[in-house]
Amino acid sequence: MDAPIPANDSRQLMPGDRVRILPEFQDAGDDEFERIVVEAPSDSPRVLVQTMIPGMQIQPTERIAARMLVRVIQ
Repeated sequence: MDAPIPANDSRQLMPGDRVRILPEFQDAGDDEFERIVVEAPSDSPRVLVQTMIPGMQIQPTERIAARMLVRVIQ
């Protein structure tokens, strides 16, 4: 299987990386929140991301294909 490589980089995503969903794959409101990679198996093209929503006690997570993401460089 493929490693989780984001659309804007050639390096594999790692836990703790900040990411955004590419505009063409966004649902309404996806651009409003920050996402952090929680799990990035090196043998899978998908990563587990956590959406950071202020005020929520339990932050939602979802698996998403790395090709649908861009790494936020800081």
